[in-house]
Amino acid sequence: MRNAHLPRLALRGLYGSRKLYLPFVLTTSFMVLVYFVIASFVYNPSFAQHIPNGGNILLLMSVGYFLMPVVLVPLLLYIYSYLLKNRSRELALYAILGLERRHIAVILLIENSLCFAVCVLLGIGAGVLLCPLVFSGLLAALGQPAGLMWTFSINAALGVAKVFAVCFAGLVVMGVWRAAHTQPASLLREQMQGEKPMRSRLPVALLGAVCLIAAYTLSATSGSGATLTSFMIALLLVILGTYGVFTSVSAEVLLRIRRGARFYANPSIFVIVSGLQHRMRKNAAGLTNICLFSCAALFTLCCSFSVLFGQQTVIRQAGQSLPAGQVGLNTAAVGAEEISLMFITLAFLGVFFVLVFLACTALILYYKQLTEGMEDAARFRILRAVGLSEPLAARTAQKQLGVMFLLPLGGTLLHIAFAFPFFSTFMGLISISSPAVLIGSTAAAMLIFCAFYLFCYKVTTRAYLRAIA
Repeated sequence: MRNAHLPRLALRGLYGSRKLYLPFVLTTSFMVLVYFVIASFVYNPSFAQHIPNGGNILLLMSVGYFLMPVVLVPLLLYIYSYLLKNRSRELALYAILGLERRHIAVILLIENSLCFAVCVLLGIGAGVLLCPLVFSGLLAALGQPAGLMWTFSINAALGVAKVFAVCFAGLVVMGVWRAAHTQPASLLREQMQGEKPMRSRLPVALLGAVCLIAAYTLSATSGSGATLTSFMIALLLVILGTYGVFTSVSAEVLLRIRRGARFYANPSIFVIVSGLQHRMRKNAAGLTNICLFSCAALFTLCCSFSVLFGQQTVIRQAGQSLPAGQVGLNTAAVGAEEISLMFITLAFLGVFFVLVFLACTALILYYKQLTEGMEDAARFRILRAVGLSEPLAARTAQKQLGVMFLLPLGGTLLHIAFAFPFFSTFMGLISISSPAVLIGSTAAAMLIFCAFYLFCYKVTTRAYLRAIA
């Protein structure tokens, strides 16, 4: 095939898959915007030169600047895997029509290069407009004079472009690898396959439950003596336990319901349980990842609120020595202004990380519902053909979606509740130990996250119902 036709195919592919690519491009542009704002502070010399203790603020910003790519790259790769799954049929048709793997690689390279250019231009362009406002707002929060002005830094723009160039290069490699190592027939079926079911459910279910109980016990018994090692062990146990519970315990529960006497007597229960079994068998791993991303967002939000609400208590301790044996910020060696600067900067970085986690969670929810809506449309057509009424079909779909959405939300809230001892220990390292502040921050963060999650539920439910109509 002539290479001159490949750019045209790439453009047609992007236009034909615009419902898939538009949310991806907008969300990635938002990530570029967030990262560019942080990079603009790192590359702005005004902090270190004109703001008291600006060097410490610049250090904290630099930590966030180098840490965010560690978060962004795996998240974008995971989201792109959903997008590729929805385009698997298209890639298979390319191969069936005679395109070689190198041609498909060139098409994916062109598509991702265009997406990269659009995302970087949109994100940096929006950042140029927003940065002066963010800069002025942070100066006002820090109590600094408003005379300092934000200036555009080409180094910040280049740094952001380099990070996202690496991200999109990884996306191209993922797409090419999948096209090269999967037969066209498998690609044609991939969109309908979902995650592979577990072969042995009961042992995995028991192992998952044991891991979660062990993690919760470790957190509850750690108290003030919690260490980073114990936190990492508990985090690993939570990840393993969540996968085990979502992929196996739910399947066992649904299987026992199906064996009950009421299963075949009630058409509504029959359709709902059968649909949930189908969904959990194919998409339980995706629900687990949503739960884990939500935990990261909610935990970061709890920390940000605690820093904001607890800074006044720590400021009042400025110049005082810590009691013997107490671990915390060395308030005897720092002044009130320095504590305020550090806490506001930490909260500022925390909010940006929360925004990234929430954007990724919302995008994963969207792609998951879109994928399930496309594959469930055929199933609901069959159910309507055998006599399922439209009202019952709509109620069934909404109940299934409600269960599928509430599982990750319930798991997230439960994980954060049991992680409270670790959360208290970490906040104690910066001398925030007031129970009222910690509990209030956690409650406020949970309410805000639940509101955001339910909003995503409403939006994606409408998209799903339109897909199966």
